[in-house]
Amino acid sequence: MRIFLLLLICSVFATAYAAESAEIRAQLNARHASILSSEMAAKIVQLNVQEGERFNQGDLLVAFNCAEQQAQLKKAQAVVQAAEKTYEVNSRLTKLNSMSPLELEMAAAEVAKAKADIALMGAVLQKCTITAPFSGRVAERLVQRYQYVKAGDPILDILDDSQLEVTVLVPSSWLKWLKPGYEFKVFLEETQREYPAKVKMLGARIDAVSQSIKITGIITGKVDDLLAGMSGRAVFAAAATAKDGGSVASGSESMRPSVAAHD
Repeated sequence: MRIFLLLLICSVFATAYAAESAEIRAQLNARHASILSSEMAAKIVQLNVQEGERFNQGDLLVAFNCAEQQAQLKKAQAVVQAAEKTYEVNSRLTKLNSMSPLELEMAAAEVAKAKADIALMGAVLQKCTITAPFSGRVAERLVQRYQYVKAGDPILDILDDSQLEVTVLVPSSWLKWLKPGYEFKVFLEETQREYPAKVKMLGARIDAVSQSIKITGIITGKVDDLLAGMSGRAVFAAAATAKDGGSVASGSESMRPSVAAHD
């Protein structure tokens, strides 16, 4: 009787350990995230989004006061017109042998220089606005309208939450059966709900100290109640099976150990 009880207790602990080993801490991350910064020193005249607001790719998010740069562009355009007229006159004079070819080449160089100044001012004016690099939401607005910012100052923290990724750090020994496309479950603490997911890709390096590897998964199906930063547990059915010595299937097949029938 004592031996039976001892075996029963050991079996309970072994089952609990296997189930625990199949649940790994997981976190949701946005597929694309970026902090948009200013490329110039200027005052913000437009700030078109609030925190949490959605936007589409190509939308104007921020605009700076670039009156000085626009005036410099007009000046450069006027210089080009003057240089081109000078070149036309010198070209006629050269045909009449009233001007040397060298002077004509110098006039052509002035035209090229003036056009280069226009191209430079055009590149500067492109920095006067910030458009959305992708569709998403504003996670944090770091400045206010009419605020003066320097080049490199962060302005908006944005993310793409159209498809959230699940980041999990799993034992490297799981690579024997864990492959892209493998289906698992994710329980999130904030919603107290479980969601289906599948492995998107495996990490490129195993940490030799912890003998673990990072995997990236995606939530399958359309969900509207999830936010980047939510965390919980990723449940892998195959982990308990492999630990108990059972056979492990691949892909989306069932990962539960087989139970033999007894008479």
